[in-house]
Amino acid sequence: MTTSCRRSPEPLSPHLLPSLALGPSPVPDGDGHITLLPWRLRRESLGRSTQGGPHGEGCKSQLPPVGKAPPPLTVADVMTRDVVSVSTATPVSEIAGALAGKRISGVPVVGADGSLLGIVSEGDLIRRAEIGTQRRRSRLAKVFADISAEASDYVRAHGRKARHVMTSQVVTATEDMTLADVADVMEKRHLKRLPVVRGDVLVGIVSRSDLVKAVARHRAPLFADPLTDDIILRDLMARVKGLTPSHRLIHISVHRGNADIAGLVDSAAEREAILVAAENTPGIRSIQDRMILRRRSIS
Repeated sequence: MTTSCRRSPEPLSPHLLPSLALGPSPVPDGDGHITLLPWRLRRESLGRSTQGGPHGEGCKSQLPPVGKAPPPLTVADVMTRDVVSVSTATPVSEIAGALAGKRISGVPVVGADGSLLGIVSEGDLIRRAEIGTQRRRSRLAKVFADISAEASDYVRAHGRKARHVMTSQVVTATEDMTLADVADVMEKRHLKRLPVVRGDVLVGIVSRSDLVKAVARHRAPLFADPLTDDIILRDLMARVKGLTPSHRLIHISVHRGNADIAGLVDSAAEREAILVAAENTPGIRSIQDRMILRRRSIS
């Protein structure tokens, strides 16, 4: 990594306006720093929002207090409400066709009253007699096999209805769960989707792709007024302090939105985390990276 930061032509802060409003995203200039458009042009592209008061008064900055995070996204914000579902009597061939045709990885199984009874996923259909992938046991394994387990495997491989192949013990989500909690559950249980229930009734489904779409839709907020260097500095220092116990060895200064970061870090990962924190700090226009990896003594 070079000591002159600018890592990417992508915007470094929420103060950048969308490319549709101001043309292509800013690109690094000759010395490696990212140059943004003047605040006046950005305000004009926002429809002169700073002059929209009822008496011609300037609008107040919409900047939230430093350190105050926006409300977390919940399942209700991103879930798919129009859910493809099946009944316990739906043929396995029809379920497989729905998964393939609609490019989804699982379908909930519901009762006549809309209650969630189970789910059929791709994993439930990979051991099927139709394609010769049913489980095969060696003769020795059959001697010691659990008769109940062997019978269950047979039903899942040869059964023709959803009730034969569905997973009955389903991990679910509720509409008020945060996306952080959903991500934790998906990661720990290696799940691709969670049915969303209200009581026992299915009301939606949230999948990994819904979380990815939320990332794609995310846009950092635009602020009508520029931030002062003091506010930017306090915000960045708070971020760095929360990242590393070595923050006392880091010196940061901000001048006209240009951050200078110097000091000692223990690892390249720590250095990268500090730079990412700076890129995500509203008001930062460019970053000068002068951090040095601390040498470790060899005993």
